[in-house]
Amino acid sequence: MQTRLKMRLLNPNLKRIKGFTVLELIVAVAVTAVLTGMLLLISTQVLETQSRTNAELERNQVAHFVLDQIQEDLQCALYRNDGNVWMALSLLNESGNSGSWIEASKTSFAKSPLNSLRIIDSDWPTGALQDSEIDSLGQGPFHKSRFGVAGTWLRFFTQSPELDPQANGNGAARAVAYQIIRYGITGSTTSRKRYHLFRSDVSAKNTFEAGYNLHPDNESGYGINASNLSMDLNFPNTPRVPSTIINPIIDVGTDYPPASFSLATNIIDFGIRAYHLEKNSFGTGNLVQLFPPIKLDSPGNLLSEEFFATSHKPYQEIADPTFYQFPDVVDVMVRVLSEEGARILENYENGSFPNTEEVDWWSIAEEHSKVYFRRIKIYGSGI
Repeated sequence: MQTRLKMRLLNPNLKRIKGFTVLELIVAVAVTAVLTGMLLLISTQVLETQSRTNAELERNQVAHFVLDQIQEDLQCALYRNDGNVWMALSLLNESGNSGSWIEASKTSFAKSPLNSLRIIDSDWPTGALQDSEIDSLGQGPFHKSRFGVAGTWLRFFTQSPELDPQANGNGAARAVAYQIIRYGITGSTTSRKRYHLFRSDVSAKNTFEAGYNLHPDNESGYGINASNLSMDLNFPNTPRVPSTIINPIIDVGTDYPPASFSLATNIIDFGIRAYHLEKNSFGTGNLVQLFPPIKLDSPGNLLSEEFFATSHKPYQEIADPTFYQFPDVVDVMVRVLSEEGARILENYENGSFPNTEEVDWWSIAEEHSKVYFRRIKIYGSGI
């Protein structure tokens, strides 16, 4: 003590040595906590932004790939005025069409038919749509519409190039079809179940053998037994038989996996609006909606959930023949689910978290999905 006092007396400029006070320590800890919280918040926001961006890019890639393929097929669609059905459309508000739909393990958590069909204004809950969103036919917005549990089942004939470079008859007329099926990513029974948009593609030879008629009751054409009538004996296990129009999932043969016709996964809705171009005296034209069929003088009245492009009167259930013309323009809509949304929806369907008024299948789907649509001109004309 005396030594320190002497040093101070000899050197009065010497500063007093002291430590941190409790108050200074508290302030330092508080500042550090604030900075750490800010860094954590920034990091979290960056990760969330990156996750959203990746999901957006993923959905965009899937949607453009799907729409490009459908556009190529439709632009090369063809038909003849011979009484056969050259294009067929159906709203599938149930899951039994293909026979391969794998239901959710918890049926009460499955995609609901009650909430999966929204075409006309009355399909929406009261007050869900603004008056400005309802068109002259009494329909809701295309991007908000829902086309059934399995979406729209689209079938037609096309001359689009073969996807298989080894196939014979590249560019020949072939039957193709699109529909959604809930199925495993692989053929295993334990495979994770996802919503696939399947593209059926019948070989040119089998298309010719089956005949050019897509009417579902025509057993000599594209009915359930069509594959037995037009099986290529040289390739008995080929999946490109006419019955794939109904069920594209093939579980026979070793060369083709069960999901060989899956165009894309995580497609949870697939919608179509088809139009006929009615020309007028001014050299322009008006689009008359053929599907879903709704009369101009009875808006909000859905006349049928099917459409057949045919001149054969026994196939025509609606009195107005306008609704059986081959379309000139088609609007195509796909709702694409993100991979994160697919995992959440899968857990929901397995009953991993409760089904409430605030949380149901469609609330999850809409939060984690995006709708893409495209207008496509069909260039073929009837002969």
